[in-house]
Amino acid sequence: MAVVSKSSTLLLVFLGLLITQRISAENVLLVPTPCTESLWFTLSNIGQALVGRGHIVTVVVPEDIAEERRAERPDFKFETFRDQGTHALLKEIDAQDLSNIESETSVYQYARDVTSTTDVITKHCDLLLGDIDLMSRLKAANFSLVVYDCCYPFGAMLAPHMDSRVPYIATLRTELYFLRASGVPLPLSYVPFWGFDFTDNMNFVQRVENVFTYSLLSILGPWLATNTYDELVRKYISEKETIKSVVSNTDLWLYQTDHVLDFPAPSMPNMVQIGGLHIGAVSPLPKELETFVQSAGNDGVIVVSFGSIVKTMSSKKTRIFAAAFARLRQKVVWRYTGEKPAGLGNNTKLMAWIPQNDLLGHPMTRAFITHAGARGMYEALHHGVPMVCLPLFFDQPGNAARVVARGLGVKLEFSTVTTDELYQAITHVLTNNSYHKTAARLSRLYRDQPQSPMERAVWWIEHVIKYGGLPHLRARAVELPWYQYHLLDVAVFLFAVCTAVLGTVWYSCSFVCKKMRCKIGAKVKSQ
Repeated sequence: MAVVSKSSTLLLVFLGLLITQRISAENVLLVPTPCTESLWFTLSNIGQALVGRGHIVTVVVPEDIAEERRAERPDFKFETFRDQGTHALLKEIDAQDLSNIESETSVYQYARDVTSTTDVITKHCDLLLGDIDLMSRLKAANFSLVVYDCCYPFGAMLAPHMDSRVPYIATLRTELYFLRASGVPLPLSYVPFWGFDFTDNMNFVQRVENVFTYSLLSILGPWLATNTYDELVRKYISEKETIKSVVSNTDLWLYQTDHVLDFPAPSMPNMVQIGGLHIGAVSPLPKELETFVQSAGNDGVIVVSFGSIVKTMSSKKTRIFAAAFARLRQKVVWRYTGEKPAGLGNNTKLMAWIPQNDLLGHPMTRAFITHAGARGMYEALHHGVPMVCLPLFFDQPGNAARVVARGLGVKLEFSTVTTDELYQAITHVLTNNSYHKTAARLSRLYRDQPQSPMERAVWWIEHVIKYGGLPHLRARAVELPWYQYHLLDVAVFLFAVCTAVLGTVWYSCSFVCKKMRCKIGAKVKSQ
């Protein structure tokens, strides 16, 4: 009887846990961007962690990629809409931009490329928000939270269009268009523009360029956002709202940054750092790859990858890379899907896909040659691997500057690099022990956290769900007109008061002096 009673008690406890788990489960909606795979990876990693916590995660995607996404994330639910080819067109525009990666691209060219996609983005968003059947299904699902990527703020519009009471959270690396959406101040004396390869120790010329760029973007950014999204906001949300006001109502900003690698800057209570949240435990390498890695002996292995976007290069560029790698004693694992480059050495293994985190966490890995994308950069930081950075676009020049400033690696120009320069840079990182010591120290610093970045992200997400939003953490700065935010009205008032006081004093002194001169003149005449 005692055994039966004990088993019954355990069964009741187990059922109680299941019921508790079920009650605590919430519906979460993910709204990814229509392109850029790396942004989807971040959102899907967050969604997978939420599924692991017992929540139900739904993703809104165009019909043409629904099956691909289902295969990647079978634990998610998917809602689809007909995008009339806008997703494919945006990917095509991205591919055209990538064809120019081997030439230098300025910040102003970035802005021009962004404006060229405005019409397509507007149409894509209109088709999403205007799908009546989709909206009815989403409203019926009673979502507790919307998570979106700030690069394309579709989720910030979808949430209030679906239900004005639903809180929403943004993930981002840098605030692209809405420079004041989070309300955080940006002292331009030591906070560099994300597209520049500046550090927080800028010289005079860099500070001038920094101020000029930010000032220009503070005008062009809101103008571009207004022209792209404001009409949709008025159409689907309210005539009184703008895209800036809608995005500013974001309850939480999950920044893919951290205190070890990124430069210190002001923050707000609803800004949470989650840099490297995608990094998981290191798994054993596939047998064939492990055999290749072990064949390197004491010389070790170098990992080469330019991310999920750049898979091929021109034959001229690949010959430069292949020739530099062939001169190394180390084995090289290179993620590359194009034709086999001429002059490829026997020490180099080409792979269409690599288990990057597992390779960087392998004890045989000596260095990482990268485009300085945020995901790979944080994996290298986590595992203590020095880097040779060849940044291409977007935030990558700034990321590379952080790597160099922290002593974690070196930077080269992708568009002009030669075989000798690349070989010498790799050799310098491999033979200079300071890079390995710095990488090991920064890795320990980065890992020494009370929560992992993913645990921190999930805790805050569930915190928002629990309380139905966190409006008390939003800064009032986002609601102020620009002249109030910069205290220009106060400055004008103080200037007017000072002018009035000085004018009164001046007039009084002049009046007294004039009276005195008159008295003295009258006295002289009388004498």
